[in-house]
Amino acid sequence: MHRVIPLAMLKNELKEIEEILIGQENSYRTGIAQINLETHFGLICKAWEEAIFSNTPEDALVRYFHYHLDIISTISNTLANSHYSETNVLLQNELLALINHLRKYYPSYFNEDAIAPMAYHQRLASQLTGDICAIQKTLKSSGLNISLIACLLKWFSVMSEDIGRVKFTFRSLSYFECIIHQLGSLDCHSHNAEKLLVSLLIRSNFNNLSFFVYYQDTIRNAFCDFRHTQERLNYLVEQKAEVSSSPEAKNIAFDPSWPSIKTMIGDWLKDEIVLAEKFLTKGSEVVVPKIPLEMSVAHLSCLIRLLYEEGVFATQNLQFIFKFFAGHYQSKRQAVISPGSLSKEFYSIDQHTAARVRDLLQRMVLRINRNFFPMAVAINATVLSYLSMR
Repeated sequence: MHRVIPLAMLKNELKEIEEILIGQENSYRTGIAQINLETHFGLICKAWEEAIFSNTPEDALVRYFHYHLDIISTISNTLANSHYSETNVLLQNELLALINHLRKYYPSYFNEDAIAPMAYHQRLASQLTGDICAIQKTLKSSGLNISLIACLLKWFSVMSEDIGRVKFTFRSLSYFECIIHQLGSLDCHSHNAEKLLVSLLIRSNFNNLSFFVYYQDTIRNAFCDFRHTQERLNYLVEQKAEVSSSPEAKNIAFDPSWPSIKTMIGDWLKDEIVLAEKFLTKGSEVVVPKIPLEMSVAHLSCLIRLLYEEGVFATQNLQFIFKFFAGHYQSKRQAVISPGSLSKEFYSIDQHTAARVRDLLQRMVLRINRNFFPMAVAINATVLSYLSMR
């Protein structure tokens, strides 16, 4: 027969440690020293077990365990910012063990979307350091697509360096660990390594924007091998069928707030197929009206270069960027811009062109200040007026 535990008895089992931490710094060491940590945390685990085997409603248990996870994370982060390293290590280890216990034995009540404490993230990064370094070395020496390699290396860097600057959920850290383990067993030097890697990432729902752009660029580059639209259409249909039939892990993702990578790729391929079918039906390219610009090809190329070098474009494929701008814009003097002319100006910008574009950007900054930071503009004007009168 289950023991009945009233809701009022579901309390904060870490209250004693919290009160010691909140107390004076001088009493911190003494207070922690007086607690038998192993016994104390054993009692916490026992209290959790009693709560599970009670008649407490499910929603109350969810709140109870989520609350305790938040308390553990808060205490852990507080310890990470204090000065008593020797005591911290002991208590921090117990707190992390408590998180492991909660996650292992009560997964239904573990809040995967809670922000993980810094110590938890540090421990995981430390455990994966060897694997990450080995994978990085393998990727850099492989013949894989540069954009694909850059996408993964950037993710590794964000997840394993400068810990504490960016906060991650337990779910995100688990996903990272899962992908690292899978990549460790992949042969990046085999003849079909890129295909296997892409398949792995799609199967693991790696819905990363840079990976999505890499996939689009790969399809577009393949179009160069086809002279006729029917060949392109057949290729797109084959790719859509291949993606649709690819298995996909459930309940995991690089970014849970985004659609799955299969949905992103599938919807994009569907749009490309529709465009290819329209082209076949009409027998000519679909006409897209161009936007006229009050700037020269040289100035446009300079602006494109600035955007490119600042990482505004999510693709590294310059030819695709040039083709897009040439197909959608016309300059001050040229109704038709060729990708080649944009490319030529891109690599031969002079000081005169740079100065004109700089003036444009400075006017934009002034407009932003006037429209969105009027107080700062007023203060600057007052200061300048005062200085001019002296």
